[in-house]
Amino acid sequence: MISRDIAAAFDRCEVVDISQSISTRSASFPGDTAFSYQVTMSYSDSKLANVSALTMSPHVGTHADAPNHIEGIIADSPQSIGRLPLKPYIGPVNVVDLSPFHGPISSESIAALLANGGDLQKRILFKTRIQTPFEQFQNDYAFFTPGLIESLADLGVELIGIDTPSVDQVDSQELPVHHKLRERNMYWLENLDLSDVTEDIYCLVAQPLKFVELEASPVRALLLNFGDTVDSSS
Repeated sequence: MISRDIAAAFDRCEVVDISQSISTRSASFPGDTAFSYQVTMSYSDSKLANVSALTMSPHVGTHADAPNHIEGIIADSPQSIGRLPLKPYIGPVNVVDLSPFHGPISSESIAALLANGGDLQKRILFKTRIQTPFEQFQNDYAFFTPGLIESLADLGVELIGIDTPSVDQVDSQELPVHHKLRERNMYWLENLDLSDVTEDIYCLVAQPLKFVELEASPVRALLLNFGDTVDSSS
């Protein structure tokens, strides 16, 4: 049952879309499959409906990675994106504004937040760009360090996200941050759009789709801003 107070809070809350748009102009990671589509049935010809087919990497645009992105098998893996728990992708979240920021994000970059553990939520999103360039891939983006992941995991953080194409450096051959996140049983989001978001505590809603044979999924990520109407301590 949803109480009247919670229902009223949802009625008043601001919904902020933090997902990148996906189109044929969307940038993709070098070597990855860009978004494309074709119309398989048009209303003008069929007088019935428009139907299309699409091709894309699940890493285009805002997305969540699964453990089988970096280990094991893809098809029917127990670690596929469609078999992950959903609870980590919904709940109170810190948005940390470092923008503009390039290069590695270490524990020292957010020392003040780490020192004030009372305001630290189980989910943290990092804003590193003032504007998100959907149509242009940029190599000099911000990324995490394994030490930061260790620090956050030790404080109980379950999910992190960033507004860049990867949690690792663009030319990384070993993906140490991906593996550290996997080792510490954390979840992560990439390619967020935090352009219109200020540093605060929100409610994140960003469930991946139920692709049980894939290693990642596009996400329609949202922030719900309840103001002071809902306790964000859980």
